[in-house]
Amino acid sequence: MNNVSLIQLISCSKSADNLARIEQLLYQLAPKPKQWVLLPENAIIFGVKQDYLAAREKLGDGPLQDALAKLAQRFNIYLVCGSFPIESEEADRVYTSSLVFSPQGQLIKHYHKLHLFDAQVADGKGSYRESATFKPGNQLAYLHENGLTLGLTICYDLRFPALFQQLRQAGAQVIFVPAAFTYVTGKAHWLPLLQARAIETQCYIVAANQGGDHSKERQTWGHSCIIDPWGEIVDQLELGEGVLSAAVDLTKLDDIRRRMPVMEHQRIVGQRLNEKD
Repeated sequence: MNNVSLIQLISCSKSADNLARIEQLLYQLAPKPKQWVLLPENAIIFGVKQDYLAAREKLGDGPLQDALAKLAQRFNIYLVCGSFPIESEEADRVYTSSLVFSPQGQLIKHYHKLHLFDAQVADGKGSYRESATFKPGNQLAYLHENGLTLGLTICYDLRFPALFQQLRQAGAQVIFVPAAFTYVTGKAHWLPLLQARAIETQCYIVAANQGGDHSKERQTWGHSCIIDPWGEIVDQLELGEGVLSAAVDLTKLDDIRRRMPVMEHQRIVGQRLNEKD
């Protein structure tokens, strides 16, 4: 049986501090070989535009990516860095990308965030405009590894169910949702959206959020959790830093899909229904 884990952080703008804290928390995990471990969005850098531009690296090449690869190898895990500033074709914008490292320390998959958070929020920051710093990706990302099919998303992607439907159609059994949901939007929508995506796709949802005060203006909601394909919360961590783990029961997943074959019943994917009979 496969095991999935997540780490909830309160990351800062200093990569060395964040990496040190990730390593400390990895020691709290049960020593199960080749388990999947998800870090939240902005796990390595949580700051302003200049912080991301200064820390950016070419995909697969750089000291911060090397540090993540070594952690994956040392702990014998699949390590999913929720997001990382990856160099783009533009001088003043980077990709914000999930990076998947194997237990051998190899970068085996990446995903550039598709949907960027440009919104007004009633909190201390008030306005968020990710598109000023980040360039959106344009490709779906999933991988078949160690007996599982896993889909990759990042934060604001959670509000776009079509992406999750496409990952399910690609065979996903587990979908990762690393995030830095704000306190305000998280309190209102985080758990309902996660449970809806689990129910709709009949997948395990592993959601690692940032969880606390990062500055006077920036507070994240936390409540990282693992949700099963029936939409039930297997485990949850409210605020602060910590780890969660759960087993992926593929027998349960297959039984839910067999009893309610929603993908076979789907009639509107890839087509437009007539407005009139």
